[in-house]
Amino acid sequence: MWQSLAGSALALVLLGIFAPVNGQGTSPSPQGGKPPDPELRGQWLRVGQTFACKVEAGKRITPPDPDVLSFACQRMGALGVGISEASLKAALGEPHRKLPPADNATNYVYFLGKPDQLPYLAATVKANRVVALQVSGSAPVAAYSFNQVNLGDSTEKLMARFGGPFHVGPSGLEKTELWTYEPWPFSFEVRQDRVTSIRISDPTVEAK
Repeated sequence: MWQSLAGSALALVLLGIFAPVNGQGTSPSPQGGKPPDPELRGQWLRVGQTFACKVEAGKRITPPDPDVLSFACQRMGALGVGISEASLKAALGEPHRKLPPADNATNYVYFLGKPDQLPYLAATVKANRVVALQVSGSAPVAAYSFNQVNLGDSTEKLMARFGGPFHVGPSGLEKTELWTYEPWPFSFEVRQDRVTSIRISDPTVEAK
């Protein structure tokens, strides 16, 4: 569940721990379609076999809306899980490629360098809202780091930020492992001890 620790009115710091419910990776309640607060930025912290989302609320008199608090740590640069499709297109324009819908969701692909080549960003959109973001490539892309981890970073740095993965398995790509931390909504692909893909998602939505 999400908990809060009140600090001063001018520098409220919220600490939330997202824990599985009945063994499933779900947050306390549906987000109700509320967009993330762009001023809320957080960082995941490993706490034993769980993770805490530490959020700097800034100069606020009242606490942030709890319905959007869980999005604060699910950010990839200026983008974040939960933003509207319109906000995504306002930031990046029309996608370079649009994959056919599956499970009521559509994947928009943006090539961040040369057309049809790595690196690229894939955004999964469902009901006009971004429910997952994935960036893939072998070299760092400054604008799309997640929790201070970027493409091309070493597994040593990844483990310093997130600790060891809860499960390691094949990713489907040659010589590439998939590091997962389920039920927490982030995962990484690793090849030759380097991060080659980062994926974050909305735990309240089954996005495939």
